[in-house]
Amino acid sequence: MFQPYKNLRLLRRFKQIGQIAARHGFGDVTGRLYLFAKLKIKQDPAAAQMAHLARAERFRRMLEELGPTFIKLGQVLSTRPDILPADMVAELAKLQDHVTETPWDQMKKGLQNRIDDEFEGQFSEFDPAPIASASIAQVYRARLKSGEPVAVKIIRPGTERIVHDDLILIEEFLVKWLTRFVKEVRRWRPQAIVEQLRTSIRHELDLQHEGRNADIFRANFQGDPRVYVPQIYWDYTQRDVLVMEFIEGRPMAEFFGDGVEMETKKALAENGARIVLKQIFEHGFFQADPHPGNALVMKGNVICFLDFGMFGRLDSQAQVLLARILHAVVKKDVHRLFKAARDLGVLSEEVNPTEMRLAVLDLLEQYYGIPLQQIHVRDLLRDILQLISRYQVGIRHDFLFLAKALSTVEASGRKLDPDFDMVGSIKPFVRTMIAQRFSPKRLMHDTHLFTEDVVQLTQETPELLLEILRQFRSGRSRIEFHSRGLENSLERVNRIFDKLTLGLIISALLIASSLMAHAKLGPEWKGYPIIGGFGFLIAGGFVLYLIYDILRSRRT
Repeated sequence: MFQPYKNLRLLRRFKQIGQIAARHGFGDVTGRLYLFAKLKIKQDPAAAQMAHLARAERFRRMLEELGPTFIKLGQVLSTRPDILPADMVAELAKLQDHVTETPWDQMKKGLQNRIDDEFEGQFSEFDPAPIASASIAQVYRARLKSGEPVAVKIIRPGTERIVHDDLILIEEFLVKWLTRFVKEVRRWRPQAIVEQLRTSIRHELDLQHEGRNADIFRANFQGDPRVYVPQIYWDYTQRDVLVMEFIEGRPMAEFFGDGVEMETKKALAENGARIVLKQIFEHGFFQADPHPGNALVMKGNVICFLDFGMFGRLDSQAQVLLARILHAVVKKDVHRLFKAARDLGVLSEEVNPTEMRLAVLDLLEQYYGIPLQQIHVRDLLRDILQLISRYQVGIRHDFLFLAKALSTVEASGRKLDPDFDMVGSIKPFVRTMIAQRFSPKRLMHDTHLFTEDVVQLTQETPELLLEILRQFRSGRSRIEFHSRGLENSLERVNRIFDKLTLGLIISALLIASSLMAHAKLGPEWKGYPIIGGFGFLIAGGFVLYLIYDILRSRRT
């Protein structure tokens, strides 16, 4: 657990976070947190210089300065238009992960502490000047002794420690304290965001994981001439070092300008969209952030992807449900849309179905009948996620990644071709998914699986029932009934029965005492039967108590 007063390193980092936040004009937020106030973080004079900048831009710059963990947090938040305003989401999409390079001497020293072999001895050439420098890793150009040119990606020394400390601060302090003191944060479900951040950044720090993603990606597109995936050299790759084929090409962003033929731009837009949509709808394994900065254009307009750190996955069930949802949207069938959402497990029972159905129908009406070229997938997804947020419907992380991927591809496509039709590109994939869902081969496969399940259930049910009966007979099992919402009613019934029982006891005492007095049984005192008299006294006490209890229960 985070104990800042006992951990000097965490306390220094915590104070640094507060100072950077104040520098970017967020001192009012940190001032609402108790520990920041205790650290007496003063307003930074540089904050006045940033006062002219929009809040969203200041927030983005702050995350960039805070380093790898917070940059990754910003990337995660950029997939959440359901919790952040549109200007903030748009600004976070611009997050730049370019920092001042670390000298090779420091990188080499950090490597020697983590690997056994002499690192540079594995290459015939190695350029110590990085060709790319990010907060988590730097990339160098080198050549293997066998002659192949390679790109070498190396984790910065000390990055894991910084990330570890930041995650402790975010999870153990910032999330808990922000939830407690800043009411707006509570509806964000911040713990789920932290879990997503932890998983994402753990994968980023494991370059072997990135290499395996690249191999899966290459296998999925094997034989496709319009996409190229660099080869991973596994003999040289470790957790902290990734060695991959060096690719000559032009960055995709260079094709956004006016000096490129429109035919080339249109081809790149269509090809890029087809590649990403094929990942989503056919492979179920897709780049969560297919940013143009992570892609090169080779000869023949072949697109080469370079970054394989962040991927989303859709299992076969999620793909089927996605097809059902998209088909329901196309047909404007709200009933089927809700059924698919419930099957997906994101629609809680607390949601008012009538009110939400009307809201969904209103949303579909806004886009129904509009020419496909005029529909922006980014705006459509934003409206859907905001509707989800309004009714506090859960949403799966893989669908958030999907929304991010589609929005990024559409933005790049429209930069290349203003008439780029993203919805038109999606339509054939949805049609194919639906056709495959109801194809004879798929129906026969589903029937076969269903028959297997029924046969297995038929075979196992008698033995399971016998085992249950044996457990009841031996006393190893018992049935317990728990009522919900009936506790008050049951208590009232019990009190009524108690009063009836007490009334019967009083009646019996009165009758028995009267009989004994009339028959003059037992000893007497001044002509009065003692036992009968005691019976009347006891009965009278019970009567008084019963009257008091009835009056008290009526008052409560």
